[in-house]
Amino acid sequence: MDHIFLLIGSSAVAIAFYVAWSIGANDVANSMGTSVGSRAISIRQAILIAGIFEFTGAVLIGIHVTKTIQNGVVD
Repeated sequence: MDHIFLLIGSSAVAIAFYVAWSIGANDVANSMGTSVGSRAISIRQAILIAGIFEFTGAVLIGIHVTKTIQNGVVD
C-alpha cells in the first residue's frame, strides 16, 4: 500500500515539474522571441536574462500564485 502512494506521489511531482517547465519555456519564448529575432540580444543573453527572472519570480512570487489558485480559482 505504501508503494502505491509513493508511486502516485512521485508521478504527481514529475508531472507538476514537467508542466511548470513547459509553462516557463512558453513564457520565455513569448517574451524573448522578438528581442532575439530582431538581434537586439543574443540567445545566450536571452537565456541568462530569462533564467534570472524566472527563478526570481518563482522564489519571490510563487507562494502568492499558489494561494490565488488555491483560494481564488479552484474551490
